[in-house]
Amino acid sequence: MFSAARIQALRKSKGYSQELLAEQSGVSLRTIQRVEQGETVPRGHTVQALATALDVPLEALLMVPEPGAELDAGEPTRVGTEPLLAAAPSAPAPPALRSDPHLLELLNLSALCLLVFPFLNLLVPYLLWRKHRHHTAHAAEVGRRVLGFQVLWQVASFFSYLMVLLLQAAMFFYFGVVLKGVFLAVFVLTYLVNVVTVGYNQLLLRRGRLDIYPIRL
Repeated sequence: MFSAARIQALRKSKGYSQELLAEQSGVSLRTIQRVEQGETVPRGHTVQALATALDVPLEALLMVPEPGAELDAGEPTRVGTEPLLAAAPSAPAPPALRSDPHLLELLNLSALCLLVFPFLNLLVPYLLWRKHRHHTAHAAEVGRRVLGFQVLWQVASFFSYLMVLLLQAAMFFYFGVVLKGVFLAVFVLTYLVNVVTVGYNQLLLRRGRLDIYPIRL
């Protein structure tokens, strides 16, 4: 049976944060949090991904009785941390992630580079995310959320512009008229939505909240 205590002890022994383990394993941060709190039992592929990220054999994450321990009927198996640490191969612990709230705010605000040139709202946050995701606490998760929203916004804006063009073509074909200013209005509206959303989530970050944006990559 999988042991939540073992994965938590292994993670801490290697100096990994939950965010870094999520990044290395490809398992979502929320799943790792629920697993370590015993709220869910991971499936086989998830356990394998965690074992690979922690560089330990799959058996190291399984619950086994301590040597010489006798279990009474109905008594839950106790998990010892010493056998776990002994099972883990020795490896240099990575440096602890540094805390930098200002970097997280910069990562979010970098999406406003869209006002300078199109697609910089994707390029600049991506470069910052790649540079700092392994060194700054929460940078990996915040970067995913910022990029996730910007990708969604980019796609939604494209289809909005396409709908306006189709509407203009239909109006001209059937009625011989062109709606002036519609495209400009939609363009300004989409940009305004992006700026307001970034600003709102910037306030959340300043208040110490990390649950920004509903979408993440």
